Amino acid sequence: MKTILVTGASSGIGAETVRYLSKCGYNIVMVARNIERLKEVAFQVDKDSLIIPYDLRDLSSIETIFKKCEENELVLDGMVHAAGIVQDTPIRTNDIEIMQEVTTIHYYAFVELSKYFSKKRYSNDGSSIVAISSMASVLHEKGMCTYSAAKSAMDAAVGVMSKEFCNRSIRVNSILPRMVNTPMITNLGYLDSNSVKEALDPIQIAYLVEFLLSDKSKHITNAHIPVGG
Repeated sequence: MKTILVTGASSGIGAETVRYLSKCGYNIVMVARNIERLKEVAFQVDKDSLIIPYDLRDLSSIETIFKKCEENELVLDGMVHAAGIVQDTPIRTNDIEIMQEVTTIHYYAFVELSKYFSKKRYSNDGSSIVAISSMASVLHEKGMCTYSAAKSAMDAAVGVMSKEFCNRSIRVNSILPRMVNTPMITNLGYLDSNSVKEALDPIQIAYLVEFLLSDKSKHITNAHIPVGG
């Protein structure tokens, strides 16, 4: 049984990924800030999951996530970085604090997580890292400067990691969804009655995540896969 660490596991794409991977027989380590929502998702899955409440804005202590896995005698076979936030403004009203928070969650935390995941004490050879990026990294819409830049940085890191981690056969790929019907998007009012019909169901992303984690994709690395609907 493969063990997969999922960040952002309490809602949206992360929670849907947890539910689907559990159905597929994976053992899950769930990471998110909100412990109550983590418990709700864990209750929905068939297997016992390790819950690690953690705020990824705290970059200095990220290794504690992996030490917790080690304490529970878990060596990871994969990691899915699904944690994310959308807070952006037009450049003329740019807010540096928003830039720092968005970039920290999407890029800095991803790099730090991957740094520790790549250590032999925490992961198995032949493991897989999947980053949930966004079509925003290539479409560059108005008002999305910080979010687009953070996702572009994530994709660049994926390319570098795929080369640096290949000596352990660790594959690194990213998924670039367009609009996904998640609480984060709906709460921000990005989806009206028409766009809801066009938005992707999170399960479609979970299907692709599982493929990239599995041996079915063992020859795929440094791929940036768009899912545009």
